Amino acid sequence: MTPVPLPQLQPALLRILENVLKKTLLAVAEYYAPDGVGEGDDDDPLQSASQLPDRIRHQRAALTQQHAALHAHRAHVLQLVEQINAAQPALESQLVTALEALPPHLRATRTAQADVLAATVEAALLKLSLVRARAHRALYAFSPPSSHRSAKTVGDAVAAAHGALRARKRAQDAEMDALDGQIAAYEGMLGLVEGGRGREGAFAQVVTDMARVKKETEECRRELMRLGWTGD
Repeated sequence: MTPVPLPQLQPALLRILENVLKKTLLAVAEYYAPDGVGEGDDDDPLQSASQLPDRIRHQRAALTQQHAALHAHRAHVLQLVEQINAAQPALESQLVTALEALPPHLRATRTAQADVLAATVEAALLKLSLVRARAHRALYAFSPPSSHRSAKTVGDAVAAAHGALRARKRAQDAEMDALDGQIAAYEGMLGLVEGGRGREGAFAQVVTDMARVKKETEECRRELMRLGWTGD
C-alpha cells in the first residue's frame, strides 16, 4: 500500500476531531441541562453548550453563597440555643420561687380581708341595732319630770317627745354619716390593700383596721346591753 501524504490527511483528521469534540460537548451539555439542548437550529445547541462553563461557574458561586448563609444561620441558631440553656435554670428557679411564695401570701391576704369585712359588717349591724333601740326607747319610754307631771298636758308631753326625737335624729344622722365614711374607707382599703405598698405595710394596715372595728363592735355591744339588749 502506498501511504497517504500528510497534507491530504490533515483536513480529514481535523474534521473528525472537530466532530468528536462537538459530540462530547453536546453530551456534557445534555447531561447538565437536558431540556436546553437539541432545540432550534444546528448552531443553537452548540452555542448553548459553549456557554456551559460560565453557567457552571455561576452555579458554583451561588452554591458558595448559599453555603455561607446556611453556615451563618446555623451559628445563629446555636447561639440562641446556648442563650436559652444559660437562662433556663434562672427562669426555672424564679418560677419555683413564685409558685412557693405567691399562693400563701394571697391566701393570707384574702383571709385578712375577709375577716376585716366580716367584722365591719358585724359592727354596722350592731350600730343599726343601737340606733333602733335608741329610737324605740325615745318613742315609747318617754316620761316627763315628776315635778311637772301634774301641770303638763298630753300635748306638752308629745311636743317634748317630738323635740327630743328630733335631737336624737340629728345625732343619729351624724353618727350614720360617720359610719358610712368608715365603711367607705374600709372598702377603699380592701381594694388597695395590695397596691403600691409592701407586704408588711398591707398586713399592718389590716391589723390596725381589725383592732379598730373590734373596738367599735364592743362599744356597740355595751351600749345595747345598757339599753336592755339581751343578744338575741
